[in-house]
Amino acid sequence: FINFDVNTGVLRCEAGISLAEILDLGVPKGWFLPTTPGTKFVTIGGAIANDVHGKNHHGAGTFGRHVLQFELLRSNGERLSCSPTSNPAYYAATIGGLGLTGLITWAEIQLKPIHHRAMQTETIQFANVEEFFELSSQSDQYFEYTVAWIDCSSQGADLGRGLFFRGKHLEIGEIPNHWRVPKRTVRLPVDLPGAMLNHWTVAKFNNWYYHRQKDKSVARLMDYDPFFYPLDAILDWNRLYGKRGFLQYQLVVPNEEHRVITTILQTIAASGSSSFLAVLKNFGESTSPGMLSFPRKGVTLA
Repeated sequence: FINFDVNTGVLRCEAGISLAEILDLGVPKGWFLPTTPGTKFVTIGGAIANDVHGKNHHGAGTFGRHVLQFELLRSNGERLSCSPTSNPAYYAATIGGLGLTGLITWAEIQLKPIHHRAMQTETIQFANVEEFFELSSQSDQYFEYTVAWIDCSSQGADLGRGLFFRGKHLEIGEIPNHWRVPKRTVRLPVDLPGAMLNHWTVAKFNNWYYHRQKDKSVARLMDYDPFFYPLDAILDWNRLYGKRGFLQYQLVVPNEEHRVITTILQTIAASGSSSFLAVLKNFGESTSPGMLSFPRKGVTLA
């Protein structure tokens, strides 16, 4: 950490600082990340280089929109200070540029104010893809964070069924008198055999996960940690996939072409190669300053 203005929420730090470390510093002082991916175990440099996005893209856009400036170390040894007004071409090419322009040494970002670490959340079961689009269209107007888990192994009338998660930070009048911070220290010690993840086991897991919520809708207060980072509850969770690891594929289609998502889900279900971690959400209209940034207005499936 180089400098943190507690009054304005402007943070300057070296590129190797992780999002987890920023949260540990900022949340007790009333500041949160402007947007965050599904894991906090990434560096600030990595977040900029990949121009990560999160559950609030429909309102806040990508991480790059909240980067005020950074220093870029070029391969010739030159150090450039980059911002929207200083070396703007390098600024635009580095955000989402995957390190192609050089090494980010430090960055300055704008954090967002919060009143408490807890979130007001709601989890809603939806029966199919069309119901997802109805929920998403409604929720994006009133909730800062929205995302859905979908069952890739379901077919027929259940195609694209899943759980819709929406949440927002607490207002001052909603702050609880007592709050216990959850401890999340479980670690997967070994690589599991690759054969354990197959179409049958994934289908069984997805069916259990979808039906474990007995009510159509469940609203509750939740700590920000499990809301934003459910996978981080199991350290080294990638070992679930065995030594071969896994490949994540993400796509985005324009809103007017959202029926393409139905076709893709039909293809996945018919192939027998489903996933237990499939995420569906809407991208908003906010454009990134990054030239190579991935998100654009539409529907994204990972």
